[in-house]
Amino acid sequence: MESSLNFYAEMRATTRIRSRIKVKLDRLDSDGSIEDLGETVAKDISPEGMLIELTKPLGIETKLKLVFKLPKIDTPVEINSRVVRVEELKSGPFAIGLRFDSILSDNREAIIRRIESMDIVKLLQMTAQKKASDLHLTYNRPPMLRIHGRLIPLHNDPLDSLEMKNMIYSILSDEQIARFEKFKELDFAFSPNPDLRFRVNIHVQRGNVEGTFRVIMPDLRTIQELGLPNVIEHLASLKKGIVIVAGPTGAGKTTTLAAMVDIINRKREAVIICLEDPIEYIHTNLNSIIKQREIGTDTLSFSVALKKTLRQDPDVILVGELLDAETVRTVITAAETGHLVLTSLHAPDTVQAIDRLISIFPPQQRHQACIQLANCLQGVVTQLLVPKKDRETRVVATEVMIMTDAIRNHIREGQTIQIPSTIQTGARYQMHTMEESFKRLYNANVISKETALDYCPGLAQIIS
Repeated sequence: MESSLNFYAEMRATTRIRSRIKVKLDRLDSDGSIEDLGETVAKDISPEGMLIELTKPLGIETKLKLVFKLPKIDTPVEINSRVVRVEELKSGPFAIGLRFDSILSDNREAIIRRIESMDIVKLLQMTAQKKASDLHLTYNRPPMLRIHGRLIPLHNDPLDSLEMKNMIYSILSDEQIARFEKFKELDFAFSPNPDLRFRVNIHVQRGNVEGTFRVIMPDLRTIQELGLPNVIEHLASLKKGIVIVAGPTGAGKTTTLAAMVDIINRKREAVIICLEDPIEYIHTNLNSIIKQREIGTDTLSFSVALKKTLRQDPDVILVGELLDAETVRTVITAAETGHLVLTSLHAPDTVQAIDRLISIFPPQQRHQACIQLANCLQGVVTQLLVPKKDRETRVVATEVMIMTDAIRNHIREGQTIQIPSTIQTGARYQMHTMEESFKRLYNANVISKETALDYCPGLAQIIS
């Protein structure tokens, strides 16, 4: 496919839009006869032409009649075209470049506008330009951007089901489409150009194909640039054990883990194996060897990959997320055998993170899980992204738990409810509660009183 994209880049006269439109082909011979060539799928399209793939080549200047459907165009679009370029691809088929000669349909201007509006790459570029964290494509709504936590609609028409499906399918490979249509869910990373990268989730909602696109910042940022506590550098320097980064969706957990991997990469000679779904930040080997494996592409699942990882001489293992008992069990085994494991968990605070880990196991195994977790857990960092006082940007609030004898006893005995009070008195170990973090942000005039109380109602008596 790379060959066809390169070929296309040479021939394009205007910006072409990725496409998965089904196209019916008829060859128009010089004697006036018409030969049905069947159907294919357009790889990209512009108001001036189209790129298709066929199993057999066509001669230059071969005339074709194209018939296809466009979203919000009531009747099939009919266009006379001619072949202007043919290239044999490594994968077997031929890339055929077509130039449009005449649009036979009466609504020519509407067709051109509709083709131009199908450009999902333009939407993604706009998402990055407006410094949004996410783009949401949702049925019967215009594209929505999440900017500093708020949902802002773009000035576009609402998306219908076919239009949205065509836009989303335009960036999927045939293999990805087959996987999505089988499982109805798909996670992957997408880069429309070297400067833009997105984490993408495709899903079905009431029969409609919809998508969420999370912007991945191109450059790794340091702990200090992210506004995270320096104790995270200490956690990244450990040689064994489990370090968990917890928080809700969109709290920056992946960014924090990437920063920790970068610290290790710069300071240690280590083999770092990252199991991710999908790969977001791309690391470059510095002092360490970093192997990034994507679930679904490079390996079948976290649990399968993690078992094999232990045979790949790792020093550090990053597991994108803990989802099931088998993965957690293998993570504990890896930590017990002298590896540092960095991972994330969806949980709003430290206690719920630990409780969720334990609850993954069947009831009869939980006591043993508590004992093992108490022995190998090194720390939990919980984080939230909250709006600053200016409402234009966000800042991170954190809770840090470092393992001490007292906390190990709490976990071993299943008394996790005692952990917050131990964190409150653990300043000498660089621990602090989420409430203390919000108090500092409020006292520094970074966040408003309303924001502080929204997230930590317990501060009402302190800052009233």
